[in-house]
This record gives sequence, structure tokens and C-alpha cells, in this order.
Amino acid sequence: MKYYYFHGYGSSPSACKAEAMREILGAENISAPDFNVSAEEVSDLFDKLIDEIKNSNDEVCIAGSSLGGLFALYVATKAGCKAILLNPALMPMVIVPKVTEKVPVSTVIIAQKLSLYAYEYYNKDNISVWVTDDPLINHNALTKPYFYKGVKEYIEFDTDTASGHEFTGFKNVFEKYIKNNK
Repeated sequence: MKYYYFHGYGSSPSACKAEAMREILGAENISAPDFNVSAEEVSDLFDKLIDEIKNSNDEVCIAGSSLGGLFALYVATKAGCKAILLNPALMPMVIVPKVTEKVPVSTVIIAQKLSLYAYEYYNKDNISVWVTDDPLINHNALTKPYFYKGVKEYIEFDTDTASGHEFTGFKNVFEKYIKNNK
């Protein structure tokens, strides 16, 4: 299986979750694009990734964190692959203003449109949602209702296992997931 890691706002392809995935699966099995580019470049990157995944001979799974979770849901929906959403920021109009005022309103609106598209068309059998006691995203209000159609798995981790918006404990959780899904 080929894995992708989509980082969140203000993070990077070398985030600790991406590094954990590389350590567990081998660097050659992980692709982590950089979303710290303009909205137009992100759109082009989505098109490239969707084509790459659709044309892959390998089964594909995208792990996406925070805003990267929204991106992962969108690309997985368009490409027909699996996704693991980690504390996903599925409601950008609500979440982005909590984080920064530097993001242009037009970019937030584009992200919200991605969210609405994915909400309408995602394949529930391909989507896993993993959430923690995230102080940034109220998952009871902003994530659970989003998935009223149900998903393959929706896991709320206790604070001893994983915690915070950064998903402290991800490496151990992901390692168990890989062992159980080989």
C-alpha cells in the first residue's frame, strides 16, 4: 500500500506525524506534498495528486491532519482511495479564524467549498476518522455531525493514548493500525 501524508496549516511535509509514518513504513512508501503554497498551486497539486492516485497500481491511503484532513477527504473522494482523518478541520469557516487572521477570506471560502463537495460525495467505506481531546476543534459539534452518513471507523482516543490538536501519541496509534491492517 502507498501512503500519503497531508499536513495542516502552518505545518510541513516533515511534521512529526509524517516522520512517524516514514519510520514505520519506510520513507519510500510515504509521499508528503507541501501545501504551504498559494491557493492556485494547491488546486494544481490536488489535480496532480488525484491523477497520480487514480493511475496508481497500488492501493492508496491518505492520512491528513487538521486542514490536511480536509484536503485528504477531498482528494480521497475524487480519487476513490482510503483516508485517515486526524482531528480534521472540516469546517474551515469556523476553525481558520481561531488560528490566524493571515489567511485570505477567499482561501477560506475555497476550503469551505472543498468541504461541502467532500461532504456530499465521500465514500463512507473508505474513511476513518481519529479524534482526540482537541482544544481547537470541538469534534462533537464540528466533526461528528459531518459524518451523519457514517464512516468505516470513528475513534475518539482517550488522553492516555493520544491528545491535543497535534495528536500527541500518533506514532503508537498508527503503528497499531498498520499491524492490525496488514
